[in-house]
Amino acid sequence: MIIVVPIGDVKEAQLEVLKLPLEGIFGQEVQIGSSIAIPDRSFYPERNQYLASSILSVLYLPKSESRLIGVADVDLFAPGLNFVFGQADVSGKRALISLHRLRQELYGLPENENLCNNRALKEAVHELGHTYGLGHCPNSKCVMHFSNSLADTDLKGWNFCSACQRKLNNLR
Repeated sequence: MIIVVPIGDVKEAQLEVLKLPLEGIFGQEVQIGSSIAIPDRSFYPERNQYLASSILSVLYLPKSESRLIGVADVDLFAPGLNFVFGQADVSGKRALISLHRLRQELYGLPENENLCNNRALKEAVHELGHTYGLGHCPNSKCVMHFSNSLADTDLKGWNFCSACQRKLNNLR
């Protein structure tokens, strides 16, 4: 089972659009979990951003559940990087994505909810892939390809290339 958890102010509709595609991609039931607050300690005022690992650390995974992905709508960063779209606990079963930089309006463009939802799905699949032990893929069309920009995210698909799909099948 995969649980999708809203973190902070995330609308349930933004989570519901992930539910069915994630069920199909991973072949598991997906449930929407209860909302949790963004931990105050994760905010870095000098950057006006939130430390992704700090938020990831408060995501509680019940033992009976297989995976958990948190969805936030704040600007995330990781040490050494200007920003991240998401982060995974690669030694565990928790992951996190943010919708903040996936939105067109952040870049002065008209709102495009479908594009944002598509990007969110790609990032959710990518981060969940890490929780299954998948690394970054050199295939720019594979969902496991590293996204350094929205152009990278838009270029890749939401599915795994054949090599990553084989690895995933062997890791599950």
